[in-house]
Amino acid sequence: MARTPVTRSALDNPPAAVGPSPARRRTDRIIGSSPAIRRILEMVAVAARTDIGVVIGGESGTGKELVARAIHDGGPRAGRPFLTLNCGAIPENLIEGELFGHARGAYTGAHSDKKGVFEEADGGTLLLDEIVDMPAAGQVSLLRVLQEGEVRRVGETRTRRVDVRVIAATNRDLKTETDGGRFREDLYHRLCVLPIQLPPLRDRRDDVPLLVEQFVRRFNTELNRSVRGFTRRAMERLKAHPWPGNVRELENRVKQAMVMAPGDLIDVESLALFSAPEGGAGMPTFRQAKAEFERDYVMQALRATGGKVAAAARLADKDRKDFYDLMRKHRIMPDDYRRSPKR
Repeated sequence: MARTPVTRSALDNPPAAVGPSPARRRTDRIIGSSPAIRRILEMVAVAARTDIGVVIGGESGTGKELVARAIHDGGPRAGRPFLTLNCGAIPENLIEGELFGHARGAYTGAHSDKKGVFEEADGGTLLLDEIVDMPAAGQVSLLRVLQEGEVRRVGETRTRRVDVRVIAATNRDLKTETDGGRFREDLYHRLCVLPIQLPPLRDRRDDVPLLVEQFVRRFNTELNRSVRGFTRRAMERLKAHPWPGNVRELENRVKQAMVMAPGDLIDVESLALFSAPEGGAGMPTFRQAKAEFERDYVMQALRATGGKVAAAARLADKDRKDFYDLMRKHRIMPDDYRRSPKR
């Protein structure tokens, strides 16, 4: 598949073109060419060959589920179920039912027999996300399943054999939680044979253009756009941003920019990367924030209606004259949003 180049416009200075993106090494889902990502890919390949316990650590948004899926897809369980359970989202009194299922009448609301995630994932892989948030009772039951390969539904006496590979993920240090007595040590050693720590995006900034390239291709299809790329100064802004939300935040920003950009080349004006220091210094004033909202809203309305001002005004529930006034105020030209007729 052809690459989407990072291009520049006349807004950039000097006018030399941006060079081609560096070669990348990747699985189907993990994008990057940095040393950190190459190391992650090597560890994924090792983990995929066996059923050894893997704990994937990293900040929120670094791609822990993607790595777990890559391990699953690269091994003998590929094609079998891959399920994810967020341990922090399940109330303590329901965790056993979620893991192992329940029999009809086991408790109030159990109107029929129900499989747990272990039975649903039989033959495949179960990702236990935010494993450190699993309550103590759930940890004991999980250890038993890992040791014996059997589950018992809540309200039943019979056991059922299951063959499930368990991968755990956490945004906190599991060893620290174990040393502090908040996580069972025997369960830690059962799960964490191979720890994989994902780097934050700020530590692999050279991968940003590769990630942006992938997102542009995907969102061009999803948004029915034909964006060619980002200008050099826009790309430099993306690379310089600290990305506290990591790859997930970058993905959202690229999508937002593609929605907001009037043309097929994205410059810094479409990025809206606000970085307010502590104390609010650098925060836009109310007037500035209101003006930015107006401008973005008018652009979205015009884009949604293909540059038809009357239709955009109706969509915004504004008088057409008032809508024209907003366009003049923000120097927005409807021709930039009119769709070319298909040939």
